Amino acid sequence: MTNALIEFRQVILTYGKGERRTVIGPLDLEVFENEALGIIGESGAGKSTAALEMLGLLALKEGARVAGEVKNRLAPREISYIPQDPLSALDPLFSIGSQLAESGAGKDLVREALTRVHLPLEKISLQSYPHELSGGMRQRVVIAMALLHKPRLIIADEPTSSLDMTLQAEVMKLFRQIRNTGVSFVFITHNLPLAANFCDRLLVMKNGKKIETGTPAQIMENPREPYTCQLVESSPRLHL
Repeated sequence: MTNALIEFRQVILTYGKGERRTVIGPLDLEVFENEALGIIGESGAGKSTAALEMLGLLALKEGARVAGEVKNRLAPREISYIPQDPLSALDPLFSIGSQLAESGAGKDLVREALTRVHLPLEKISLQSYPHELSGGMRQRVVIAMALLHKPRLIIADEPTSSLDMTLQAEVMKLFRQIRNTGVSFVFITHNLPLAANFCDRLLVMKNGKKIETGTPAQIMENPREPYTCQLVESSPRLHL
């Protein structure tokens, strides 16, 4: 592996204003250049909280790091975020074109980003509002927004959970195409088979702690911890 883009060392993260509640930690992890790291676990495992700390946004959610060290070797504009629900990233009162323009990217970059997500201007009107687009088109617009400033790392937080199987497959195909350009991913999901098919390395979390980590083949074929065994046994079998 090359040098890590992001490192957590014995990180403990908390929430709350008065009596703080520990939601993560202590946690060690690395995100390496030109890899896709899958962070796997059930709801409440701390996956999204870890993403917020990577993005430097935890404090906006009344969270704080109370111990440990985070090394982030990326400038803020080199990290993009794709949320679970595209409507949470799109303002319903503004057109798609105006929201893309808000990033400061010029028309050529907007056109290029939309083309990369297979939404050329012949297929989509920039005058459209979010509610006028299908779920798959909205997700592609959000991905286009994430690409506007040519990020080195994309953090995708449950990006396919609200999509049907056909749209899910289309989005994952698009992510693979983006990966082939050298962009790294943190792919957060509770869907172990989906992550195993996309990621180079998997990190399993439970109750804010790392349970184990390894390649998809190692996790799927030879899980070491009981919790990981449960995840594997409850998932459709993959041939890796």
